[in-house]
Amino acid sequence: MELDEFLRRPERWASLLGWATLAGLEFGLIGPFGSYASHLFTRIAYWTILFWAGSLLLWPSVVAALLLGPRRGFPPLFSGVVVILIACIPLAALGAAETYAFWPVHASGMRILDWYGLTIVVALPAIGGLVWLDHGKAKLIPARFRFALDSGPRSDGKIGPVPDAETNDLALPEHILSTALCLQMEDHHVRVHLQGRSFLHFAVMREVVSGLDPERGLQVHRSWWVARRAVQGWYRDDRSVTLILINGLRVPVARNRIAMIRAQGWLDGEESRPWGKPALESFRS
Repeated sequence: MELDEFLRRPERWASLLGWATLAGLEFGLIGPFGSYASHLFTRIAYWTILFWAGSLLLWPSVVAALLLGPRRGFPPLFSGVVVILIACIPLAALGAAETYAFWPVHASGMRILDWYGLTIVVALPAIGGLVWLDHGKAKLIPARFRFALDSGPRSDGKIGPVPDAETNDLALPEHILSTALCLQMEDHHVRVHLQGRSFLHFAVMREVVSGLDPERGLQVHRSWWVARRAVQGWYRDDRSVTLILINGLRVPVARNRIAMIRAQGWLDGEESRPWGKPALESFRS
């Protein structure tokens, strides 16, 4: 799923801010870090405001790190933690300003590193819990239902799992696969490349590819499946072969699958090495 689409979905924001409100109420009742000495409603207001601000600041940052970090070769955990550590700097400043407004005497005895450390202590487990609720729970859902639960209303206007007849027991529905130029494996996700855009979904690559008709396309690499109609050309680099798709994407062909795609007629045309840089650099593993 694209980052802008992920952040525009109102049901995700409603869930996020709902959890932030509950966390603010809980912290207001408990009164941690010396806030218990103040009035109950003051504590609730303080912590609720802080959790709302933290959600609006940290959640988009973490989502961006988890979606964009792996594309640059960084592990998701590393990307998420680094972004949280950076985003906690302005959040700590906000917490300090709020504390000076509510409890100036208490705030005057704290140092800069105290604010930052307390912010990290609260932010890391809170955001980690939200990521698990939003992302980790998908591992408990059968693969063929993950797309329907994660992507909202179906094309027929209904809500809920897509029937097996529509998905052919796949993690992606037929109307998506019919327009896909290629599928790319990214960790525990499958990225569906369309003309001009792409979507990232929870799915298992081998489960998706195993149910596809070979006439529609072929898995040319452990991490790539390509639709036959999407191939515009190809070129050879030493003993390796790379396919050029109609959207400018270059897809590597595993050496042990070159003979297979040649037998299917994919390399019958004349070799055509493109000029300039590709729209998206391919990777080899």
